[in-house]
Amino acid sequence: MRVLVIGKGGREHAIAQKISESKMLESLWIAPGNPGMSKAGLKCASVEKTPDILAFCKINRVDLVILGPEAAILSDLKEVLEQNDIACLAPSREAGHLEASKYFCKEILQDAGLLTAAFKLANSVSEAESFIAQHDFKNPIVVKADGLAQGKGVVVCENAASAKAAINDLSKAYGFPILVEECLMGRELSAFALCDGEDFVVLGTACDYKRITSDPFSANTGGMGAFSPCDFISKEDDAAIDNIFKKSLKSLKQKGKPFVGFLFAGLMKTDKGLYVLEFNVRLGDPETQALLPRIKSDFLDLSVKAVQGRLQKQKTEFHDFRSVHVVAVSAGYPGNAMDLGHTIEVPAKTADGTRIYFAGVSAKNESLVNTGGRVLGVTALAKTRDEARTLAYQEMRKVQFQGLYFREDIAQ
Repeated sequence: MRVLVIGKGGREHAIAQKISESKMLESLWIAPGNPGMSKAGLKCASVEKTPDILAFCKINRVDLVILGPEAAILSDLKEVLEQNDIACLAPSREAGHLEASKYFCKEILQDAGLLTAAFKLANSVSEAESFIAQHDFKNPIVVKADGLAQGKGVVVCENAASAKAAINDLSKAYGFPILVEECLMGRELSAFALCDGEDFVVLGTACDYKRITSDPFSANTGGMGAFSPCDFISKEDDAAIDNIFKKSLKSLKQKGKPFVGFLFAGLMKTDKGLYVLEFNVRLGDPETQALLPRIKSDFLDLSVKAVQGRLQKQKTEFHDFRSVHVVAVSAGYPGNAMDLGHTIEVPAKTADGTRIYFAGVSAKNESLVNTGGRVLGVTALAKTRDEARTLAYQEMRKVQFQGLYFREDIAQ
């Protein structure tokens, strides 16, 4: 098969790397990709707009296009490709509202009878502040932008002043409505499934680290690291995860919005069970970089079966490894005043059991330079999480560029 992966971040690097392992594969490209991926031996195609991607697919006889980032999923790309008889692994734009609107997500969860945090929907600053005034702050409160915010539209607030500031900041950045939601207490995890509109296979679980530091009230980022699998969930939790995907897919299909593609459930394990915090209609970043290396099954074969509606009775096989992924970011991230343009030094060859996935990098004078917030990440595989963690940090400390920062507590 001839496959094109859409995207340019670490998630897409991991997807392409896993696809490249398939015996079914004839040719593989990433569009637009990045120079780090090219140095890793993958082929990048400098096309980003829908007409250019379509033309590339026709010229290169692409059989399957896999969409990585949410922006591509919510564009017209899938519709245009399928109108031209090119298979595309991604949900429809209608089903994509599961991520594009947190309120729509809540509607699906309530319709499916699944556990989720209590919330109120505010359409103005005064309405949101009135909800804040009703909260006693014995526990924090969560303020969420309704729409897409690249992982940065959620603020956990420990007092009324910080909640009002969050309302002000999020409304200016993303508009209304805004959700004011109870803060669930427990352990957070992510579960991933590949769906064909009715059936699904679970791709595993991961735990990620969103804050820039270990302080739970520090700045929210796109993700500073992850480990897989989550080792604190039980067989009952596994059954609950299956039920969450099953009931959600059923609800979406009943609403005339069958879901095909990757479905990412953000969950909270509480004393009362697994609560769904949100859904994303894609694989997560950086969870994907921890998740996919553990999969033993032919990932391309599963992807094709998802597009063809043939996932019934399929199972995902896993390697008997634990994984840890650590992200290196530019100084100043996640703010706007980042220190960019510095030469990146990486090992000529990574240690056994490790791999580097590239994200915010560009090429300059045949070297890589940092041009984004999240620059690259190191994944390590080992028999235990502690061994994987040690290996990941050993390899990360071989990476150098001016202003490099990474959290020291991933997977502790």
